[in-house]
Amino acid sequence: MTFVSKAALAAMLGLGATLVVAPPADAQKRKKEEAPAAPQIQVGEAFRVAVLAADAAIKAKDFATADTQLAAAQAAMTAGNQDEAYFLAQTKVQAAQGKNDRPALAAAIDELLASPKLKPEDRGGLYFNRGILALDAKQGDVAKQFFQRAQQAGYKDPDLDLRLAQIEIQGGNIDAGVQNMEKVIAAKKAAGQPVPSQWYDYMISQLYKSKRSAEAGQWARRQLTEYPTQANWRKVLILFRDRADNNGATLGNQARVDVLRLMRDTKSLADQNDYREYTQVTQDIGLPYETVTLIDEGRALGKIPASAAVFNGIKTTAQTQIKADGSVTVLETRAKAGANGRAAAAAGNVYLATGNNAKAIELYQLALQKGGVDADEVNTRIGIAQARSGNAAEAKASFAKVTAGPRGEIATFWTLFVDQPRIVASTPVVGNN
Repeated sequence: MTFVSKAALAAMLGLGATLVVAPPADAQKRKKEEAPAAPQIQVGEAFRVAVLAADAAIKAKDFATADTQLAAAQAAMTAGNQDEAYFLAQTKVQAAQGKNDRPALAAAIDELLASPKLKPEDRGGLYFNRGILALDAKQGDVAKQFFQRAQQAGYKDPDLDLRLAQIEIQGGNIDAGVQNMEKVIAAKKAAGQPVPSQWYDYMISQLYKSKRSAEAGQWARRQLTEYPTQANWRKVLILFRDRADNNGATLGNQARVDVLRLMRDTKSLADQNDYREYTQVTQDIGLPYETVTLIDEGRALGKIPASAAVFNGIKTTAQTQIKADGSVTVLETRAKAGANGRAAAAAGNVYLATGNNAKAIELYQLALQKGGVDADEVNTRIGIAQARSGNAAEAKASFAKVTAGPRGEIATFWTLFVDQPRIVASTPVVGNN
């Protein structure tokens, strides 16, 4: 990373026209009688030789020699010579960069910022990079000051405002960080500029980490509204699932399957690992029709390779269960005769898996009428069937009935999908689930 313009240093090292080595006294007297053509750089000969040697050593990556020559240049400096101090600081910056010595780099930048010879247009970038170094050293307050100075100097960087918010959040001041990000995003939109997707990534992860899952979900939905990619849908839903589990509100397979169904509908199931998880869940909660449908779909899409023999056994087990359960019409008859709604809900699951959304809605509604079922679970699935039927208003009304706990979050994600059904094709990130 280049922190400052090298023009002035190059002029000195290249013995350009703007450079003069301090001349003898009589020459100085004659020089005063002449009008100078341009501002001149005044450095002593011993200093110049040492800095030239340091520069050559830096380019050769001989940093031991560079350090020795920098020490010699420091010793040769004339007290109060601003040119020499400026060039020495610049050379120290280059040496520290070459060695990736971040503490030395911070100190060298501080020397450079103290120089009146530094061009105004170079200050903003130096303040910004000095702030990064302070942030890396976990000096949040110091970093904040440098970033603010960079802003005052007119420095523009897409990450500057994000870093200011980051400082507040890392310091535990979540509310201030959120407010800062809100202002930054509002300014971006007012200027007609897109909000970087990584800003949403950062806020989502930090809010989940701070156990503010409801707010994290809001930021996730904002990101998906602007960046409705397959990869983002997958990332957001997996993050929601994992954070819910880690915070003690374990989803359980009945809620988990509705998250996986949304991944399927948003085309964000990435590979055989995702299908393996999905089929395992449907197998565990007795949804063999959905298991078979998933395996056939995954193979047709090329997500389940022919070499993945484990799916053969899963499919065989599911088909055996389907035969044991009997036909869908038998399940429906059993549901209508049932004393409670559990059999009706089970029949609704079969119809949902086979794509008969109208019958799924009918049986789910019967389950609610008979009672004895989880109303939030059933309303979620009525909404899914209505969404898949293209009945957006009805689906949103069903999802709106689900408000509590993780299921309430799941319902809001489904509502977002109903409102924003456009999915941008992308390659979902494949990783550990």
